[in-house]
Amino acid sequence: MNTNFRSKWVFLIPVVLLVCLTFQVPGEDSRPENDELKPVREVYRLILNNYYDPESIDKDELIQGAIEGMLDRLPDEYHEAYTQEEYKEYRRRQEGNYVGIGMQIEKSGDRVRVISVFPDTPASRNGLTSGDVILEVEGKSTRNLSFTEVFEALDGEEGTTVRVTVRHLNDSEETINLTRTNIEITPVELKMIEGDKIALIDINLFNRQTARELEQVFNQLDNENLIGYVLDLRNNSGGWLNSAIEVASQFVDRGLITKTVGPDGTREYESRGNSNPNLPLVVLINDGTASASELVAGAVRDHGMGVLVGRRSFGKGLVQTTHTVGRGIRVKLSTSEYLTPGGTRLNENGLAPDIESEERSGDLTRAIEWIREHRGGIMPLGKKEG
Repeated sequence: MNTNFRSKWVFLIPVVLLVCLTFQVPGEDSRPENDELKPVREVYRLILNNYYDPESIDKDELIQGAIEGMLDRLPDEYHEAYTQEEYKEYRRRQEGNYVGIGMQIEKSGDRVRVISVFPDTPASRNGLTSGDVILEVEGKSTRNLSFTEVFEALDGEEGTTVRVTVRHLNDSEETINLTRTNIEITPVELKMIEGDKIALIDINLFNRQTARELEQVFNQLDNENLIGYVLDLRNNSGGWLNSAIEVASQFVDRGLITKTVGPDGTREYESRGNSNPNLPLVVLINDGTASASELVAGAVRDHGMGVLVGRRSFGKGLVQTTHTVGRGIRVKLSTSEYLTPGGTRLNENGLAPDIESEERSGDLTRAIEWIREHRGGIMPLGKKEG
């Protein structure tokens, strides 16, 4: 999405590091006069000692509010503070199994925007698409709601409904009643097209199973009759970094997949090796292609292993790590930026397609045309087989 590197799994959205954030309460030792958190502790102490209704004070809520206030002052929108239950729900979403309406959103300033919509979900069946803006949820404007508050308003029990007002890309506004359901996203889907000569591989998200499922797809293909692949990353908003690296490695033989740059320096991630035929490859992208998906698309193009077809991608090139800060609170924070092998900065820029297609309906046609034109070729183009 989507760089935290737990020895086994890295996520463009988490590793757990222990960090301490303390607030002084009456009776604690005094701090140096230049202590930057002194005003925060003074307000905390002021509230505890002087608020007119002390019985109504929830200390945990005060501390979480202070944390959220600091995060909200950061220039990017990919931070969050979670309670234990919120973090569990967040992890369920990243694995593609939760109760909801089936879309990924982001909040930038006072605008809540749909990044991607999963297929065959309440959101997709009711016409929501990437780029739509969520104006209201249950009659409440989203302008002054936090990211978590918007999520909480959209979520609920299976079978219940939520009323959402959206502004579509054509500037029309619509109020829709959506019935929440159990969402189970299949990471990888395969469809054979063009008389079983082209493998259309749709990756919906990058979780722990994605790379393994992609490997299984390759194992079942009839390589003798195959002339190319179409990798569909449209409306894929990302996921685990380690998963993205393993997926990219199945299209890139060797070399750099991505590198991350942050306060701790630069870290490089290499291909883990590819044993699949390097047939002509087209990667489909659009403005819902974000984070881990952009990482894969960028690696494929920079190594000359395929071309990009569609529309400019979303442009999320920041890596989030999740840190425990006490009282059961976990903070998700952007801690590094990732670049393509060629050094392209994706954040706020995205990837421009090699072959532009104005409408989604024309993407696959252009992809098939390109593969036909390069039938019999080996990627990178110009390379001789054997």
